Amino acid sequence: MPDWMPSWGTTALISIVTSLLTLIVAGRYVSPLLEVRNRRFQAKMQAREKFQANMLDVLSAATHLLAAPIAPEATDTVRTALREERARWRAQADEATKYLTDHAVQLLFAYAGSRLPDLAVRYSSTARGVWISDRSEERKLTALQDITLHCHALFFDSAVYVRQRARSWTELERLLDELETPAPSSRRWKTGSPPAPRWPAETEIPSPFRARCDKLIVRNARSTRSVARHSPPPTVSG
Repeated sequence: MPDWMPSWGTTALISIVTSLLTLIVAGRYVSPLLEVRNRRFQAKMQAREKFQANMLDVLSAATHLLAAPIAPEATDTVRTALREERARWRAQADEATKYLTDHAVQLLFAYAGSRLPDLAVRYSSTARGVWISDRSEERKLTALQDITLHCHALFFDSAVYVRQRARSWTELERLLDELETPAPSSRRWKTGSPPAPRWPAETEIPSPFRARCDKLIVRNARSTRSVARHSPPPTVSG
């Protein structure tokens, strides 16, 4: 430093230069990384929020449909109103199960580990499979209500209720296994297992993630197909 500059001036100059360098580095390198991380965190939270919202829509629709049957002794006005309400609740369940199975891949990023995301995907595909199956409406609604109650308890109950969440985890896996297992007399699909999806050659996807997506999509299709075609074939008399 020049001899004419006092010691406090040297200290001030070093502080100014350090501050400028810090601002340049933070603005050019640190801030973009923090913004990307923030967007990823927001996307993860939004995926969880939509997962819960559609799960609650399924639960609400199933509960309303089970609790409000059309009574034979009701008046024509009441029966007409109940038919309209039940049609609206069916549409709500249909849209919610569509969203769950169509956006199941997002749950890979929303939850850590391998078991929780896979279980969320199984629930999503099974819920849609139950809804489009040829079961009676009461069996559909009861199955949807049961698996949704346990799935919501597992994913969204407070961490304080460890025992309840563990019990819901076990019960949810049991119910999904029952719904995904075809009856002994069920017809087998002629085409066999669904083929693995083919990625475009120009798609830049890391191989571990590609393998996991392939496995997820195949499992989703197989689970929905198995649940939807659960009932036995009609018998031909004579």
